[in-house]
Amino acid sequence: MRLFFGLSLPDHIRAVTAACALEAGRRIPGRYALPENHHITLAFLGEVPKERLGDACRVLDGCVSFPAPVLTLSGYDHFGRAENGILILRVKSKPALDGLHETLISALRGEGLPADPGPFSPHITLARHAQIAGGFPACPTLSFTAGCAHVYLSARGADGILRYTPLHTVPFRK
Repeated sequence: MRLFFGLSLPDHIRAVTAACALEAGRRIPGRYALPENHHITLAFLGEVPKERLGDACRVLDGCVSFPAPVLTLSGYDHFGRAENGILILRVKSKPALDGLHETLISALRGEGLPADPGPFSPHITLARHAQIAGGFPACPTLSFTAGCAHVYLSARGADGILRYTPLHTVPFRK
């Protein structure tokens, strides 16, 4: 099972990220993610044996005494090369998500589970294989509060489309 920990987006924010992706797609060619896959990754585990799913869920259970973060979309950016990059929306957070990321990575290691240590940069992936030749379109600066974190399964369906499915949900403390 290919797993990661992440934050889902409220429907009204997902509508905005979908509109941002649509607008970017008019200028920037690339392979755009399904809007329902828009999320913020907290920690990437990668391949985990099915029998260790419960351990991954317990790691998340133990680490989300973190206060509910206020997240702000802060504009387009990209990772990698401009001719074949990953188009993203940057996300700022209060409190910063770095501490939660580090706590999750440490707990995963302690459980003997795989963990990609970083670098960590909160974002929403809009497109892969993006050809970023010029500037970016405008994107609204919006803030929202994350209510919970999830253990997600990343898997291709029978149709070949990659989908992210929450398998376990843990609310943040208020």
